[in-house]
Amino acid sequence: MKLYRKGFRAERELLRFLSARGYSCVRSASSGGALTPVDVVAIKSGKLLCFEIKSWARKPRLDRSQLSRFSEWCRNAQAHGFVAWYNQNQWRFLPVRDAEANRYGDEFWIDYESFLRVFTQ
Repeated sequence: MKLYRKGFRAERELLRFLSARGYSCVRSASSGGALTPVDVVAIKSGKLLCFEIKSWARKPRLDRSQLSRFSEWCRNAQAHGFVAWYNQNQWRFLPVRDAEANRYGDEFWIDYESFLRVFTQ
């Protein structure tokens, strides 16, 4: 499967997942492009979540340039930023602050159930 198509499917799945939990969501048409580094934005009751989505076989690591732009975007928007990783039908979420500190170890990734408890109440 082509990478763009695989990524698009993951983005759509996250949109459906968050929309079903009451979030207003939008997928950025130019995600990863020069204008915005954000793939998906979700808003609920003043809570703003931003996601850079990867659907790679291996645990993703954002390059410094991409991470810098994503972090800055989240700070400017006062949003909770996450690298969202979709692999083998499982979601994992890494807070952008951990990515900035180069903490990509398994213990820093939030599993699906924990993410649900914290952010979809």
